[in-house]
Amino acid sequence: VGYVTPEERPVPVATVVELIQGSAGVAENGQGGRFQAYSIRGVAGQRVQSLVAGARIVTERRAGATASFVDPLLLSQVDVVRGPYSSYYGSSALGGVMQAVPARFDDTVVDVGYESQGDGRYARVGSGGESWSAALAYRGAGDAETPDGEKLFSRYEQWSATFHKSFELASGARAELVLLPALGRDIGKPNARFPERTTIYPEENHLIGRFTLTWPESWRVDVWAHPNELDTLNQRSSQRETVENEAFDFGLNVQREFDLPREWVGQVGLDYFGRRDVSATETVEIFETGEVTETTTLDGEEDETALYGSLRKGLGHVNLEIGGRYTVLGQDNVGAPSIDDSAVSGFVSVGVPLGGAVELAANLGTGLRFPGLSERFFTGATGRGEVFANPDLEPERSVAVDFGVRWYGQRTFLAAYVSRNEIDDYIERVELETGVSTFENLTSGTIEGFELEGSYQASDALRLSLAGQLVEGRSEEDDPLADIAPDRIEAAAFWTHEAWLAKARWQHRFSKDDPGPGEQAVESAEVVSAAIGYRLPNGLRITVSGSNLLDEEYLPSADDLSVPAAGRSINLGVSWSP
Repeated sequence: VGYVTPEERPVPVATVVELIQGSAGVAENGQGGRFQAYSIRGVAGQRVQSLVAGARIVTERRAGATASFVDPLLLSQVDVVRGPYSSYYGSSALGGVMQAVPARFDDTVVDVGYESQGDGRYARVGSGGESWSAALAYRGAGDAETPDGEKLFSRYEQWSATFHKSFELASGARAELVLLPALGRDIGKPNARFPERTTIYPEENHLIGRFTLTWPESWRVDVWAHPNELDTLNQRSSQRETVENEAFDFGLNVQREFDLPREWVGQVGLDYFGRRDVSATETVEIFETGEVTETTTLDGEEDETALYGSLRKGLGHVNLEIGGRYTVLGQDNVGAPSIDDSAVSGFVSVGVPLGGAVELAANLGTGLRFPGLSERFFTGATGRGEVFANPDLEPERSVAVDFGVRWYGQRTFLAAYVSRNEIDDYIERVELETGVSTFENLTSGTIEGFELEGSYQASDALRLSLAGQLVEGRSEEDDPLADIAPDRIEAAAFWTHEAWLAKARWQHRFSKDDPGPGEQAVESAEVVSAAIGYRLPNGLRITVSGSNLLDEEYLPSADDLSVPAAGRSINLGVSWSP
């Protein structure tokens, strides 16, 4: 498990994926823009789970959820769980989990900024007290350009906000309410089909609400809801296709931790995730004839219920934890037979302190992903073309193992991990003809990887960090798997002295010459960003930063529709706090 904060990046990142990419085991995936997806240990799309304020984020997009609707300025940190954690988090946590944690503001803070690429701008205001916190953020931009001057259809506007309120109850319990509304408008999708085929998301709306009750050393109850909608507009020379997606997602988690004989500590829980009114309405307009047709291509619902538990104990110097989960799934779509699934998953985790601040860790776990409603029931238009559903899909399953060694020095932390993940019944998009696809349990495969991370506090003013990853994935036929990111390594430096602040980040992206299905070869690249800031006595801080300072032309991912990242950009930010 690792985490990253917005303050660790030299430039003010615009999305959660920009924030976490480059962390050990994490890379971009899919096409670019606001909806750029991510991978963890070579697993991507619907196989990794995204959480925002404890709410599971589900999308009908094949690329998977990205949490792009939350401005990173409103987050305190993003936690990344690497490996199959379906035993704790349920379906879709086959490769890992990303958890975005909203920030709580103890005092007033104001930020405004400008980015030269696309005339980008952002603003944030936040404030809070002992039991409450509220913040509002705005971010927008026009179309950016590649280093060669090619236009990227990357325009957007976005507003998001957070509100926290906590209560102390007479019973000794503590209650917390979290609200997170967000909306986006006219979000462009940069890809290789532009401008012959233009994809834009005219409207994206979210509202996350979570209520939590906790009793000290006893029960915890979480209830959350997430109504959401996303409109997609695909336009080409002959026709215009509009798809309106809506859903009401909600969940309940009840868990309790308790002591057992012989110094065992147990935890049990009930987890429920539901989806209602999951709909997709497609409207097609033929320009030559003026004909307009409207079709409901998805009208479904889903229920996922699970019982889970774990046991942990210190056996001398060895820390042992075991756990399991039994999950039942039901899916329905109007006009189609209901589908029921069930699965068992589990894990074993061992930690062994060796003395001298060295620790060994080993984990064995199983993962699962039930096919989504869209894969089993949606037939219609997407940003990649026409798609036909396949109700006969089987769940994806995996068995993963990893080993790690961690060293905690007085000023130094260093860790290395090796992992192996065997996945069965990969659900892949299969092209039936040009522009027409379906889904099949196409293959099984093995993903192996190595990760390195560390930090060194050189002095009170200077801290250095290091992260890197090597990943390889092959199918059972020994063909390359999709979603395996190019290897990379990065180093960063953070320096503060009195009123001054400086940050720098260098990342080397290795080439990838063995693309998987739906991918392209990727050349190596050097990506550099840096910032310098000064805090005035009146509480103002002025920061000048730059991204892609070498103006390197590179592909953020190997997706066959991916386009080069934006070129060099200079940013100016002004912030104020008491």
